[in-house]
Amino acid sequence: MALKLIVDKKTQDLEKLIASIQDKTDMVKLSSEEASNKQKIAKEQGERIKVEKENADSALLGALPAVEAAAEALNNIQREDLQELKAFNNPPVHVKIVCQMCVILRPTGDKLDETWNDSKKMLGNARLLELLKDYPKDSLTEKMYQRCQKVLKDNQKHDISIENMASKSKAGKGLLVWVLAILRYYEVARNVNPLKQKVKEMQKAQRMTEKELIDLRSVIMSLDEQLENLENEYNDAKNDLSELQLEASQMQRRLAAASSLINGLHEEQQRWTRDHERLYNHRSKLIGNHLLFSGFQSYLGAFDHVYRQEIIHEFMDDLSARNIMYSSVFNPDEVVLSKSELQTWFMKGLSTDNNSIQNGVLTMNGSRFPLCIDPQEQALKWIKNVCFESSQVTVKSMVSRDYLKHLELALEYGNTFIFENNGEEIDPILDNLLTKNYFFDHGKKKVLIGDKVIEWNDNFRLFICTKISNPFYTPEIIGKLNLVNYCITRDGLVDQLLNVVVNHERPVSKTIFTQANYS
Repeated sequence: MALKLIVDKKTQDLEKLIASIQDKTDMVKLSSEEASNKQKIAKEQGERIKVEKENADSALLGALPAVEAAAEALNNIQREDLQELKAFNNPPVHVKIVCQMCVILRPTGDKLDETWNDSKKMLGNARLLELLKDYPKDSLTEKMYQRCQKVLKDNQKHDISIENMASKSKAGKGLLVWVLAILRYYEVARNVNPLKQKVKEMQKAQRMTEKELIDLRSVIMSLDEQLENLENEYNDAKNDLSELQLEASQMQRRLAAASSLINGLHEEQQRWTRDHERLYNHRSKLIGNHLLFSGFQSYLGAFDHVYRQEIIHEFMDDLSARNIMYSSVFNPDEVVLSKSELQTWFMKGLSTDNNSIQNGVLTMNGSRFPLCIDPQEQALKWIKNVCFESSQVTVKSMVSRDYLKHLELALEYGNTFIFENNGEEIDPILDNLLTKNYFFDHGKKKVLIGDKVIEWNDNFRLFICTKISNPFYTPEIIGKLNLVNYCITRDGLVDQLLNVVVNHERPVSKTIFTQANYS
């Protein structure tokens, strides 16, 4: 029955694929026709642009002979000729007029007054001839042009012509030829600019058409690829349908054989029964184990490993007296950690002895912030390594002047903050933070630190470490923090050295070693 449903579904999929292939084919045809039209339009636009550009270039060529003549005239001017003009205190009026027009055109780029003194400044430019030859003709403005025309009109009585200027000054003649050529070029270019603008607009329209043509071709390529994929998918589905029809009878026989195999799995049934009993027994001890862990987490952090075991045995005796079941061997890490998490702790630098494992559980799983008694700084290094992967870690001392600013940033952004080398006193300004005395404002957790209200990020983590091996803390401090004793005892040192030897032979990355492995 199930195989028949699969065959029917495959048949329906084939019909949908046929319809999709027809739709894609129609889309490819329409897109191809549109692309052909776009290509024809782009060709016509290109031909029109060519004609218009030739017209503009032809019109502009009318002014080039004058510009070339001006360049030739400039070649005949020597630097000494310009210096000769500059030396005049009161030159001929024709020279003044042509120099005045040069000042208006500003070949040096300097803004000068139309006086003979400023004209002399222009003539004194060592690169004047070079600047005249390289003058940006297209930068000439209508204002400059009109001003030069006014100067010529106002001085018509002086007959400002090339022939007349030639008798006055050789350099003046070259400058006049250059000025008249530039003005002539501007007159032609002014009429050509509308033609150039028209060509630019036509080129812009052509680029738009070509872009649309490229987009259409891209769409056609994508549709062709989709069509090819659909045809391949259709062929694959058709072959699958044939194979399913051939395998129908075989599937019936396989189902019958599988049914017989399941009925014969008697040993698996026994294993499942044993697993069920084991899980049931574990469930019956769940309350006792968690009571032991709660007592361990709440009260035993300040003690060494030996005294912790004694207190745990007293807890066990109390549970037995109350008829509460618990596991005969109690390991706190098995309650809250998986083997992979514990393995990660070892890789980050946690020692593999039972005391260090218990301290790691106390440090990372308490409801209060931990205060680590850490003379050998093993806890400090391990905490940095563990927290560095999940957040930014800031390490400061309470004697640092700026520690409060960094603490506020860590609290707001959910980072990790570590107090190192702490003494026996805790800054009272941190009381609200240590007791987690936060409040809600507009749905957000906030806490008062000093005179500032800081937003509380639930990802924030705080660790306090001291190198004092036997510190004295007041009951108020112990009530606010979870005291964790990382001091290495003689027995703990023996465990760590033994682990070093064992891990040298069998690396910790392959096997997790605890004191239970070899005790």
